[in-house]
Amino acid sequence: MPSQKKISEVQALQIDLADETGIRPKETNELISLQVGNKDVLGYIKQDQKNYLRSKRKRDLAYDEADD
Repeated sequence: MPSQKKISEVQALQIDLADETGIRPKETNELISLQVGNKDVLGYIKQDQKNYLRSKRKRDLAYDEADD
């Protein structure tokens, strides 16, 4: 199933950096796709990227609340 593909650590770092600088997820996906050659070689789909960012934000919120 395509939506079950894994995002590598390097790709996760690229997604995180792009997100922190305000680059939209669609643009991030296109940029990373260009770097690897095309979307078929990328190894994940846009929905995987959205899921990754959502999970990361939830973890970050939970971590921030634990600090209080």
